[in-house]
Amino acid sequence: MTNPQRVDFVTLKLLLAVSSTGSITKAAEGLHLALGAASTRIRDLEERMGVQLLVRHARGVRFTEAGNAVLHHARSIERELAQMEFEVGDFAAGITGHVRVVANASSIATVLPSDLTEFLKTHPRVRIDLAEHTSREIQTLVANGDAEIGVFAGTLRQDGLRVMPYHQDTLVAMVPNQGAWKKERSASISKLLNEDLILLQEGGSIQEWLASAARREGISPRIRVQVKGFDAISQLVAAGLGITVLPEIVARRFSRLLGLRILRITGVDTARALSVCHGDPQRMSPAALDLLNFFNQVAASSDGTRKGH
Repeated sequence: MTNPQRVDFVTLKLLLAVSSTGSITKAAEGLHLALGAASTRIRDLEERMGVQLLVRHARGVRFTEAGNAVLHHARSIERELAQMEFEVGDFAAGITGHVRVVANASSIATVLPSDLTEFLKTHPRVRIDLAEHTSREIQTLVANGDAEIGVFAGTLRQDGLRVMPYHQDTLVAMVPNQGAWKKERSASISKLLNEDLILLQEGGSIQEWLASAARREGISPRIRVQVKGFDAISQLVAAGLGITVLPEIVARRFSRLLGLRILRITGVDTARALSVCHGDPQRMSPAALDLLNFFNQVAASSDGTRKGH
């Protein structure tokens, strides 16, 4: 087994440079290493690991499968070091805490930005790192410790997480304001499932909600396009490529911009809860606990059924 204490950062940086240049010579020059020293570092690493990492050929080198595996971890280490430097620099500049938050597209497009802004008014020295993921991914990231707090929709799938209510929204259909839809105010779920659907990427909570409804109706949903972002979805609906299902707050915003029609969905429960998930509070940072307490206060002040901003 390789001793991690003997895998130094300079050698990992060298491998990353070889990957980007395709040449040990160019990589050594970029890192101000002698070619012989660079070759020795790579050879020593191969011997310690017991595998060949590079294959030499006339135009340079290529990585073996083992080499690609090492590259993957080297890139992860490089990102972690950059994040560490960033956070330590923030502390030196007066930041007192970092909170990593992952959230689904619906919450980022509706209630989360204003809530985080409100939180930061009373916690100006806390930095929040926010990333968008699907509800399924969010639970995995929090469970694995890659984020402290997650905001997701749907049901809890990961063991070991704690959940509290945050916000409730309503799902509606958004359709072109023309043709057969022009005079409609509502549509049954069975009718919608027989239309061409334009949705967010796979794993999103709305897609899972539709899939569950489709199973109950005995219908195979017709997903025509999957894109990333509500703006792209709305543009495609406006172009007549299909219809979509969105949180009502988001649908109203884009329907005004693009002249689209919003329909109430019948035959299914369209109320949808957004929840906050987290791990063991004893392992969370003080800043994360403050944010968690803030979310709890927000939910309590609106009885968990706030209708948006």
